Amino acid sequence: MEISIKLHTTFGGGSEKGCLSKEEIKTELKVSKEYLEFVEFMQNEKISEQVSYQIDKFIDSVANEYAGKIPRKYDYEFNRIVAGLMGSTCYMPDNFEKLNAKPIENILKIATQVENSGHHSTFGHSFLTLEISGLPKALAMVLNNEHDYNTSEKSARYTVMKDIEPKQNELYNKWIEIFQREIMKKYPNGSNKFFDPDGKKARKLAQENARYLISVFTPTNMEYTVNFRQLNYICHWFEKEIEKPSNNFYAELIPSMKEFVAFCKQMNLYSEKLEDGKNRTLSLFDKPILKKNYSSTFQGIYKMSFACLAQNQRHRTIDLSINELSFVNDFSKIKDFYIPPIIADNEKLKAEYLKDISSVAYALPQGTLLEVNESGKFDDFVLELDERLCACAQKEIRDLALNQTKEYRDALKKEADQLKSPNKEIALDMADKLDKKSKGSRCTSGYKCKAPCGFPDGVTLESEV
Repeated sequence: MEISIKLHTTFGGGSEKGCLSKEEIKTELKVSKEYLEFVEFMQNEKISEQVSYQIDKFIDSVANEYAGKIPRKYDYEFNRIVAGLMGSTCYMPDNFEKLNAKPIENILKIATQVENSGHHSTFGHSFLTLEISGLPKALAMVLNNEHDYNTSEKSARYTVMKDIEPKQNELYNKWIEIFQREIMKKYPNGSNKFFDPDGKKARKLAQENARYLISVFTPTNMEYTVNFRQLNYICHWFEKEIEKPSNNFYAELIPSMKEFVAFCKQMNLYSEKLEDGKNRTLSLFDKPILKKNYSSTFQGIYKMSFACLAQNQRHRTIDLSINELSFVNDFSKIKDFYIPPIIADNEKLKAEYLKDISSVAYALPQGTLLEVNESGKFDDFVLELDERLCACAQKEIRDLALNQTKEYRDALKKEADQLKSPNKEIALDMADKLDKKSKGSRCTSGYKCKAPCGFPDGVTLESEV
């Protein structure tokens, strides 16, 4: 599988050192093919020099307008300049204006000193955006689990997935039709505001459920924005997995990891020295949590599918990892899959679904259930609920969030019994907040919804989709 990567640059910090100066822009314009042809035409036709003067005046005004705004070709040196400027900030005797006036040679010297010292944070000030096409969904999840990023990804919930292996594609299309039929039986088109008369919502929900049968290695597209330091850390982490993969999940991604690293090297975005010195690795897999805990911070382990985990990763204040000890390396032996509630009570359809998804277990379908570690702060958990306890959220993650809420609430009540004032009242107040969240969709507990769904079963969190 080949991935395609395009580079976009983001320049921040107000520095002009990565952009063309007025004189550089004038030079670029005056060596352009169009300008040289014009000069030749003027000489041949003996055009008035006044016209030439007007053209030069126009070029001067354009160069003046865009000086310091047009980025030079993005390369490693630009990142070094930014890093050197940021490194100089710690020791600058005066102000930013004087610092920015330093010769580039001096700035690069400081960048080298910082890089060699291992203080890489100054290399985190320059950002770039990669437009990546055809990367496996699994690799997108690997990137999305590293918190220092921003991403926009093609949705498998709301778009029809393509480039699917033939057998999986056959099952995907088959189950779109089955799920749509079952959804329309339970919730006829136009039966409420949520389910439109044209059946578009039912179709989207059918796609959402059918994607459980396609591989987590199915190609997708994403925009990925990351700082220069983090990009290099990721490249070095990829190289470790390429050399010796931790499991078969990473082993499947080696070709794509190689392409990713090769692109960075080709574009002069790779540095041998910008390697994470804290002995960290890719974070998608980790050891199990030894003990569940629900207090002002929490940690728990839950069963969820790849599709659900990908949704959960959107909450970047929450730490997530797959239990590496429970992960089955022989994909064909996996037997534990998420069953969409819309067919869960239909024994015939449930058996057919399990037979079909088991037949593509070798490809690690997105419906594969995983043991996932989750940890974070109480307030961040509440923010997660404000996104997931909603009729418009994915059914699986909505149910998971509701169960987590009740588990967290009960644990806080139990902990309150062991505490004295004022901690006892704090724990009870936290438990009460979660209790209110557990009664229904977010719009029933203080959240101001800008687009009410009009779906009664969704508001009570009792819907089957």
